[in-house]
Amino acid sequence: MTGGVRSSMWRALAVVAGVQSLVIGWMVWDRVSLLANGREIKAAVVPVDPRDIFRGDYVTLGYGFTSGADIALPEGARTGDTVYALLKEQGPSDWTLAGVTAEQPETQGSGEVVLKAIVDRAWRGQASPQPTVGRLRFGIERFYVPQGQGRVLEKQVLEKRIVAVLAVGRDGKVALKGLEADGQRIAEEPLL
Repeated sequence: MTGGVRSSMWRALAVVAGVQSLVIGWMVWDRVSLLANGREIKAAVVPVDPRDIFRGDYVTLGYGFTSGADIALPEGARTGDTVYALLKEQGPSDWTLAGVTAEQPETQGSGEVVLKAIVDRAWRGQASPQPTVGRLRFGIERFYVPQGQGRVLEKQVLEKRIVAVLAVGRDGKVALKGLEADGQRIAEEPLL
């Protein structure tokens, strides 16, 4: 190889490495920014089963605003689609699902929040004229904890003593910021 070709190859590799570094940096900044600056809400959690022993020590979390009955989805929603869940505050740590839309809705005051979600499963409901119903995934269903703490936290979830602290961005992105038990922060997601 000549000096010019070798020099061009090194420049190309430097550009590729620089772009990859920027992408990784943006991903980290996006998460840190959400955790640091997102609106903080608290949501009661409900027990969820089963537990995956191959993914490390974590607590599986369900939320009152999505557990139980099938959720009405926007017409034509399919598995994998992005949707927006409008939640309304009923009391401390008590949020109910007011509706799910394909486009991000506007909130009407501090008692409402919008969470961006992915349709985990979608199917036709039983009611006539068979609306689309399904389940949603928000990305806040698991909280990883230090080795040995998972069982203790799961017990507290079963006793309904755990509250999830969520950071919600204006665009609906949501991150699990930490867990509280009996009003005390017992676990926190590190910024990095």
